[in-house]
Amino acid sequence: MKYASTWGAIADHSGDAYFDYVYWCDWPNTLNQLAKYRAKKFTPGRYDVRKLQRGADRGLDDGRVKRFLSAIWKKPKLSAAQGHALMNLCMAATYDPDPKAPNGFRLPFNLETGEVIPARWKTWQQHDPINLVDRYRKNLRSLRGIYLDCGSRDQYQIHYGMRILSKRLQAAGIAHLYEEFDDDHSDVDYRMAVSLPFLTRALR
Repeated sequence: MKYASTWGAIADHSGDAYFDYVYWCDWPNTLNQLAKYRAKKFTPGRYDVRKLQRGADRGLDDGRVKRFLSAIWKKPKLSAAQGHALMNLCMAATYDPDPKAPNGFRLPFNLETGEVIPARWKTWQQHDPINLVDRYRKNLRSLRGIYLDCGSRDQYQIHYGMRILSKRLQAAGIAHLYEEFDDDHSDVDYRMAVSLPFLTRALR
């Protein structure tokens, strides 16, 4: 969308869209992984939430993110939960960078309470493809072909985002081909048998 002058046609296989579904639902896992690296280990008893959040209500790391990152670099293999937590932190660094913040980025959820931080989440939503169609309508119309696909059982809920993206492209009058397959997010290279011929025809 942003660099249509570089790309003549595009194929999007299960690309992240509708961040409220794709990322939001996995943040509780991320928060649980990071909680293992709190400065003060959890102990049963009185719990002073306001004291313990220590800037987490502003999307700042209280040290647990840094300790988590330091720990996983030393691991030969990550668990699925650790991998997803790392992915979400990478997204935070991409969608809400802040050189003045610890680690160079802000977090969209309060590390201690799990509450969404509206101002921080808004910066993520500004990068969500479903919210970019109107802004880049002219660029999208200049492309010679747009192919989208997704599995109808995508485990990251991306099929909902792709449906919204297709709907918004239709509303904006942008020609595209959207297909769904009876599949999920994994091992989908076979779909290139559809997308690559589509791109070849579009670019001729």
